Amino acid sequence: MIKLFNKPKWLKPEIDEPIYYIHLLIIAIIILGILQYFKGGDMLTIKNILWSIPLLLIGDVVAHTLLKLS
Repeated sequence: MIKLFNKPKWLKPEIDEPIYYIHLLIIAIIILGILQYFKGGDMLTIKNILWSIPLLLIGDVVAHTLLKLS
């Protein structure tokens, strides 16, 4: 396997596992989907960024439930 860069020691070891990226993908789909459905239009407004904070929590709970993570 080719290493593009040396990973810092403080970086979590889970970052090498594909489940980590699936987890992030589920969170992103939930947040962006809900924002686009209810707000529409421009995504990078202050209001949408503030709305995304509680949606991050919801997305994380859903991702952990779907993937059966602790």
